[in-house]
Amino acid sequence: MIRHKFILALVQKEFLQIFRDIRMRIVLFVPPIVMLLVFGYAINTDVKNIRMAVFDEDKSYESRSLVERFRGSDVFSLVASLQKPQEVDILFDTGKIDVFLHIPPHFEKGLKKGKTVPLQVFVDGTDSSRSSMIIAEVQALLHQIMLPYYQKNIQRALVIHQAYGGGRLPGLVNIEERVFFNPGLSSRNFYLSGIFGLLISMITILLTAMSVVKERENTTIDQLIVSPLRPEELVIGKTLPYMIVGLIDTIVVTLILIFWFHVPFSGSFSLLLVISVAFLLTTTAIGLFISTISHSQQQAILSVVLFMLPALLFSGFAFPIESMPPVIQMLTYLNPMRHFLDLIRSLFLKGAGITLLWPKILLLLCIGILMFILSARKFAKHLE
Repeated sequence: MIRHKFILALVQKEFLQIFRDIRMRIVLFVPPIVMLLVFGYAINTDVKNIRMAVFDEDKSYESRSLVERFRGSDVFSLVASLQKPQEVDILFDTGKIDVFLHIPPHFEKGLKKGKTVPLQVFVDGTDSSRSSMIIAEVQALLHQIMLPYYQKNIQRALVIHQAYGGGRLPGLVNIEERVFFNPGLSSRNFYLSGIFGLLISMITILLTAMSVVKERENTTIDQLIVSPLRPEELVIGKTLPYMIVGLIDTIVVTLILIFWFHVPFSGSFSLLLVISVAFLLTTTAIGLFISTISHSQQQAILSVVLFMLPALLFSGFAFPIESMPPVIQMLTYLNPMRHFLDLIRSLFLKGAGITLLWPKILLLLCIGILMFILSARKFAKHLE
């Protein structure tokens, strides 16, 4: 039977040890805030300020209008109007432009006659992700500019078709697009909700692992071993303070995401706390396990880094899990960070409730309990 008074005494001792050192107080709360601010402004895959050069061979009203539409866009920035196409090589080589648009001669005549007019677009493909987004932005703007001409040509074809007795053809299809959950398609909303899990797990795993290793280095763990505390009480007393600290960090990070970065929060705050407790159970258990295999604080830090890197890569934080090999996809189900990120994004952006999220919460809780039991047993054997 668990004796609560002994656990409470150990928890009080842990909190006194944590907060009497001003450096530890800074480590507990300042790094998550600083890292969140850094990531919040640094991680943004939205394509803006696309530097463009144009070579207009037609020099007609329509070609100039096309160039002005690019110039007036919030996404594109016209940095050079070339007199000959050979000038573009030096601009690409020196990295001064991202995209080059070549408007051929007789561009206006071709449009007015309803002919297909080729436009050449050259993109710097050094960054494949950014270049694909640039191509999509160019195509979207060109489609918007050319749509009236497409409609006019189709209407002309309809008139000719009806004049020769061909009957009526189906009307034009007007596609209306709507984006759910993230209407502005802001990458910041997606990535910052993922940063949530990274910060909370890093802080709690590192602090739990360092706490036990520090006790061993200072030989104060021998006093705990000879104390009336049972191994399970010692495990709970050592991990509970860092779960509480992680919960406080969770609240602080959530408030910064909502009120500073304006990440939409459509879910329940109480459900967020439930999810966080299930995740913190896992992270503190992992920290406890790392403490049993580390003999110094340097080893503990290295072990945390070695764990966090694959956990982050296989969580879906930056790379879609659907693009990974099937075997890796199956292994990601063992990664608690994957489930936590799925839950946090569903809660923040989709506003999903407990009726939809309970299977993932239950799975995360099962992983946490299993990890805690395994880590506690290994830790208890380590104390013997």
